[in-house]
Amino acid sequence: MKKVIAYTTQTCPHCLKAKQYLSEKGIPFEERDVNNNPSALKEFQMLKLTGVPAFLVGDELVVGFDQNRIESLLDFTVEKCPNCGKKMMVPKGKGKLKITCKNCKNQFEHMS
Repeated sequence: MKKVIAYTTQTCPHCLKAKQYLSEKGIPFEERDVNNNPSALKEFQMLKLTGVPAFLVGDELVVGFDQNRIESLLDFTVEKCPNCGKKMMVPKGKGKLKITCKNCKNQFEHMS
């Protein structure tokens, strides 16, 4: 599954909104604060980024908080178990999948 890296700062309101959105959707991401982490700043500059928030989804860059673009680049969706509500990543484009919840062991089918 593609890794999501969010380049942010602590004072950016758009960064806060983006992090809340990703967390609420259950999309795992790694936050890299470009103001407080020198190596994150170096990466940010090497990618020729000029503003936050910015996202690296796999090897694709998204500048700004574009929910649709971020979700379209993901190779998974986040689904809730119909039994216990636990969120889990499910691969996109694989057709009909039989899924077993790691939390409650419930099995269900999902069309991806």
